[in-house]
Amino acid sequence: MKRISIYFYFCIITISLLVSACGDFLNVNTDPTRLKAISTPLVLSAAETSLAFHQGSDLFLYSSIIMQQATGNGVTGGQTRTYDQYVITNGDVNNAWNAHYAGALADLNYIRANTYKEGNPTYGGIAKLLQAYNYSVLVASWGDIPYKQALKGTLFPQPKYDNSKEVYDSLFLLIDSGIADLAKTNVRAVGSEDLIYGGDLAKWTRFGNTLKLRLALHYAKDDSGTKLNALINSGAQFMIDNNDNFQLSFENVTNRQNPIHQFELLRQDQYWPGKFLVDMMNTKNDPRRTTYFTPINYPKTTSNGGLLYTPTITDTYFGFAPGASQSVAASRIGTFLRGQALSDNDARTGGNLNATSITYKGDAPIRMLTFAEYNFIRAEAALTYAAAGSAATFFSAGIDASMAISGLTGSALTEATNYKNTQTALPLTLQLIVEEKYVANYGVVMEPWTDWRRTGFPNIPVSPAAIAQANNIIPRILVYPLSESQVNKDNVPQRASLTLKGVFWDK
Repeated sequence: MKRISIYFYFCIITISLLVSACGDFLNVNTDPTRLKAISTPLVLSAAETSLAFHQGSDLFLYSSIIMQQATGNGVTGGQTRTYDQYVITNGDVNNAWNAHYAGALADLNYIRANTYKEGNPTYGGIAKLLQAYNYSVLVASWGDIPYKQALKGTLFPQPKYDNSKEVYDSLFLLIDSGIADLAKTNVRAVGSEDLIYGGDLAKWTRFGNTLKLRLALHYAKDDSGTKLNALINSGAQFMIDNNDNFQLSFENVTNRQNPIHQFELLRQDQYWPGKFLVDMMNTKNDPRRTTYFTPINYPKTTSNGGLLYTPTITDTYFGFAPGASQSVAASRIGTFLRGQALSDNDARTGGNLNATSITYKGDAPIRMLTFAEYNFIRAEAALTYAAAGSAATFFSAGIDASMAISGLTGSALTEATNYKNTQTALPLTLQLIVEEKYVANYGVVMEPWTDWRRTGFPNIPVSPAAIAQANNIIPRILVYPLSESQVNKDNVPQRASLTLKGVFWDK
């Protein structure tokens, strides 16, 4: 799926640096045709941006639509409409696969190959943590993937695929190694080139431990929570508040905006709030609806004294069922995923917003692992695997953390407390924890799909659009890309169906 990527902006900068290497032809001691080394800080910025951008691109579309947080109710023939039908082809996933391996992972490998000899091991530590996160997303998407022989260039041009469990075992070690590198002395301090944590190594350490916690929870069905409990009891420092969220913000500049927002601009009317998620939130009178979605019959500025309307909890929110007619009034993606609303041109169809009615900043962050998720992990660990801490306390803290980053105002902000009180008064079950996490992880790639595969919650129905195509089982894994079957066919695992379990923790 072709779209403009901020990643290419950094590529252009990098290429320009390389080309400039031939500028000084009068220096006879320098070969003017030889490329200079690329600046490590620049590569880190490029890698982080590429990573975050692609967490809000194709893989996000697949997982959010399969999990009915959204629907691809686009125009007839639009690609996202087929995702509602559980039709995701090997050609569809080419870009996602290649963007990860040839993009961020390759850049991070460059950092790891160069920073230690430069005397900058901290950069290498950050690169290891980013790679561990990236590989974990690839496992959640495809199961068995190239890992040990990946990114080795001509040494292994056709890398073998590693078992998903073996990859996870290696990722724990990679994270530990990365955290250890963060504590080493650097010649150059990491600073603003780190677009995620601004060079705050304590936050990187807490992220690394929290990432391990996420992976240990995935692993828990396989080892009965042994890794999970050991990590919690180890004294490791985890995320402490929303300032530790693993996310990257974008800019209100053309082609440098949030990828979800860019998709809304470039593929209008092809991505909508899903009925399942909206109905769940409507039933609970969830105040996050006011920023997650737009209400239907969105008032015009001309009837609001010229002011941009602020959605309220008393408005009506409606999500599309997969395959439903677009003639039905429905909500649209809101500020939480797109950034601040700037203006309203008052264009409406039947009283409802058009795709271009509201102009957004497009600077919303791509959230990849949040403090809210950390608390729900701890709640599940305490409830299901007898881990230390109070499941109820962590559950409550997870709701608070999610509400705090949702940008609530007015009555919605007031209602957040009532919402939490109602939810925490219910008997605490695994289903309640995972459903609350499902809402809080709106916009987070893969994790809602991972939780559903691990636990069976939320109880998501088969897509009506899929049933109409005789696809009666929700997918559990992605097809391997066409590019791999063409150039690495001897190593690509055979996959009979997307409905078969393809990751070791999917039990």
